[in-house]
Amino acid sequence: MLIAAIENLVLFSTVFAIGGLATAFGIRLLVAKEIWRPRAEITALIYSSTIVAPPLAALWLVSAAFVPRLWLSPEKFEAIHPGPSYELHLLGELTVGLEPTLSYGLVLFVIVSSVFAVWSNVGGSWRIAKVIKRLDLNAVSPPWEQVALVNDIATQRGLAVGLVMTDYPLSFVWGFRRSKLILSSGLLRTLTATELAGVLEHEAEHHTRRDNLFKLILSLFTYTSLIFPLTRVILKWRANEVEAVCDEAAAARTSAPLELAEALVKLRRKTISDQGAAEPVAPTAIFSGFLSGSSHMFEYRVGRLLGLVDSPVSENPTNHHSSKAPAFFLVVSLVALIGIWIFAPLSVHHAAETLIETLR
Repeated sequence: MLIAAIENLVLFSTVFAIGGLATAFGIRLLVAKEIWRPRAEITALIYSSTIVAPPLAALWLVSAAFVPRLWLSPEKFEAIHPGPSYELHLLGELTVGLEPTLSYGLVLFVIVSSVFAVWSNVGGSWRIAKVIKRLDLNAVSPPWEQVALVNDIATQRGLAVGLVMTDYPLSFVWGFRRSKLILSSGLLRTLTATELAGVLEHEAEHHTRRDNLFKLILSLFTYTSLIFPLTRVILKWRANEVEAVCDEAAAARTSAPLELAEALVKLRRKTISDQGAAEPVAPTAIFSGFLSGSSHMFEYRVGRLLGLVDSPVSENPTNHHSSKAPAFFLVVSLVALIGIWIFAPLSVHHAAETLIETLR
């Protein structure tokens, strides 16, 4: 029954993920054509939901359909549900002609996707360390005023700081549970005090939101379907919105969106000049960096910051709804599943049978 459960989990997750991808694409199209202009926090929440909801919905459906046999005694189960092999009452009855090839293929998919997930996330740390090792660590010390500003804001926001002595401008939040802000002396010497304050508030917002942890969780969720390369595109779209959310928070705290935009432009020009490439060196997907992202993300963020000059955001902290999406869906799924087990243990199973009979 375990193999049948895995088959159904992957297949249902894939079907739901296709729906989630279509929803995310539709939202992106509406925003791009300016038919709908939501706040970045709302868009990030929608993108998070389209990643989280499909695997949790699939897990919920498979659990509600398969677990009753463990929940009920064999005698009671046979009395209320006589018939052929229990496993064939779900998608196995539709795919029986593909067995055992389908089972072997799905087991292989689970192994390969798990290895890829571990490699992509562990490899991110290795790539960051490699980038830092390539830097020239014999740089001029930053002005003490800038260092004092860093210490002041870091203390206020409860953020540990590490300083890398290099002329290359670096700024990113490292770690998951106890994150640390990594800055370079080159960054401190490049920016004015107001620009630096905006960058620090941006990074502090990543720390407050625990963005690295939630990016890791969402990244793992994408590997539960057969279309995970497409689902991971939503992660990039969400990253744009999360950066915009942190920009808005920084602009609200400093009341200087124009200076924050100027900091982005300055740092991007310097990194391109120093590196001699079209794209700056930036932290990987599991780290939050001020300069992370593509040229499109850079233009998107600068445009939004310039828009804040005339329409400033509230100084109230953001609600971080997008970061809470995984926990929200998990709690709702568990409550609904427990309710079905207690009051109607075979209701979902019978509904699945009805659907499959219709498809046949």
